[in-house]
Amino acid sequence: MIKPISNITLKPLPKSKRGKISSLVEVDGVCYDEKLEGRYLEMAFSYDDCYVLIFVTEDGGPWEEVLFIYLLDSKNYHIVDRAKIGGGAYAWLSACGLWNIKILSDHTLSFEFMSFEGTDGWLLKLFKKPIKTFPFTLRNLFHVWRPISFKRHFLIEVNKKPL
Repeated sequence: MIKPISNITLKPLPKSKRGKISSLVEVDGVCYDEKLEGRYLEMAFSYDDCYVLIFVTEDGGPWEEVLFIYLLDSKNYHIVDRAKIGGGAYAWLSACGLWNIKILSDHTLSFEFMSFEGTDGWLLKLFKKPIKTFPFTLRNLFHVWRPISFKRHFLIEVNKKPL
C-alpha cells in the first residue's frame, strides 16, 4: 500500500567539482549511506512499510529540468532502484514542474512531468518483489534514464489514460 509520508528530509551537499548537485536523505532521523542526485524533496511515499519512494528535483523552481525518482529500502538504508526523467539534450522538453501526483491503487501512482501531447503524464508501478528484466529498455529510452540492471522494483511508463 502506498501512503504519503512527511518524516523525511534531504540534506543538501556542496556542489561537486563537476557542478553535480546531490544530497543525503534522512528518514526518521536515520541518514542513508548513499548520495542522491538533486536537492529538493518534492514528495515522499511509504510502500508496504518496507520502502520509501521519493521524488527529487534539482532547483525546486516551477520550471524543473530533471526529476529523480528513488526507491529506498527502509530496513537496510540503501537505494534499491532509481530513475531520472529529463535533463541532457532533452532538457528543453521538460520545462515544467512536478504536479498532479495521484495514488491510483495499492501499487500505482500517476504524475505529470515533461508530459507530451497525447499523453496524460506517467504511471509508476511498484512491485512487491523485484522483477527480472532486460538490463536496459528501449521503451522510453530518450526520456527516462535507468541504471543498467537485471531487476527492477518499479516500472515507469507513459500514462495513456486521462488522469
